[in-house]
Amino acid sequence: MIDSNALVMIVLFALLPALGVLSAVLRSRIFAIVSSTIILFLIIFVAIALLAQGVNLSIAGVLHFYPFSDFFIALFSMLMILIEIISWNANSISKLQPLIGFASLSILIVPAASSLLSLFIGLELFSVLASFMILVSGKRHIEAAVKFFILGALSISLFSIALALVMPYDGTLSISAITQNPAIGGISVLLLAIAFFAAALSFDSSMFPFNLWVPDVYEGAPSNISALIAGIGKKLAFVAIIEVFFVAFAGFGSEYSKLFILLSILTMFYGNLAAMSQKNMKRLFAYSSISQAGYIMIGIAVATQYGVSASIVQIVAHAFAIVGAFAIIMFLESKNINTIDDYTGMAGRNVFIAVSLIIIMLSMAGVPPLLGFEGKLMLFSSAISTNLLYLALLGVLNSFISIYYYGKVMTTMLSRRHEKKIENRFSIMLVVIIVIAILLVFGIYPQPVMSIASASVASLQP
Repeated sequence: MIDSNALVMIVLFALLPALGVLSAVLRSRIFAIVSSTIILFLIIFVAIALLAQGVNLSIAGVLHFYPFSDFFIALFSMLMILIEIISWNANSISKLQPLIGFASLSILIVPAASSLLSLFIGLELFSVLASFMILVSGKRHIEAAVKFFILGALSISLFSIALALVMPYDGTLSISAITQNPAIGGISVLLLAIAFFAAALSFDSSMFPFNLWVPDVYEGAPSNISALIAGIGKKLAFVAIIEVFFVAFAGFGSEYSKLFILLSILTMFYGNLAAMSQKNMKRLFAYSSISQAGYIMIGIAVATQYGVSASIVQIVAHAFAIVGAFAIIMFLESKNINTIDDYTGMAGRNVFIAVSLIIIMLSMAGVPPLLGFEGKLMLFSSAISTNLLYLALLGVLNSFISIYYYGKVMTTMLSRRHEKKIENRFSIMLVVIIVIAILLVFGIYPQPVMSIASASVASLQP
């Protein structure tokens, strides 16, 4: 028997693309954003209700509602609301809303996937639709759309090969069934499948060396779409990584752990070192988000419940921080402020924007008392607890490297320069205030996020 809340959840998600199509027909920006925001709020309430009840329900072998999926559905719905708000002034929002509505289905499908096939569908649904969102935003975004689409197609190909390698040994492709199959552990060909899964998901999560698309796409796409990809798209990929490796292939932990340790180290260094020379703010945050992917991978590479819990806390911290950063970047882009030099004297022109961006960057750098510090502290602790001291030290070193380029932006904004004041925009202020509040409140009092993350991982039962 299907739980009534789970049924309501499915119906609400089905309404998102329907309302998106209706908003495109009506050509109403207000209807597009308000209607989707109301539905997303309802989804959050239902997800929290399911989480509180501890529901563990599988539907037709396709969707699985349990604490892990409920938490991420609520998280991504919150992020989607923030992205809808910062899109308020986007000219093409009513035209984009059908695509955003269908892409929102990934928020349900990926965390609640019961099989590798449904996981595949959810990931690629988001990827393909995000490409079209960039494409329909204007001619100057075509290059970014094409790059994102081509590399998305390559990810699809690699994931398909991995599925083909697994299918002969488990035709159901069920995530939970694979790990319970005693014969799986002795099949060496599945190591090849693991390699293909790792490569495919590395594209989506921007792990080295599959992240060359990130700076060009983030810079070439509209900032609200960049926020969507960085805040939700990449984080969906990490949810998939946890489901595939920590659950489906839990018996191969020693093998994939070594691979992910290497990817984590290379990704952290590549992202941070490349960010040091950037002048454009979107490219700087693109490389910064690459390094953040490396940090998140530390906990998954550790392959313990505490390590994955740490990764989840860092996913939450960076997801909100990057959406807040792109909200500010989008606002300043409308004032023709794009490069670090353009941010000179920002503290004198708009103190709210300057202080907010500084707080966001400090959280990304892992400075207390912000949520980003708690995430990194947990990640490095998880590495140390499994005798991976060198991984923790390299993570700390990279955090210090990141302070260099974040500090460059901060000092530029705090420098004295008298120019015309910049008036705030309510929608941007609202999003930024919410982001700052989350980073500060849960940085000072992280126990709720840590507890939910721990309960979510425990429900995975690898």
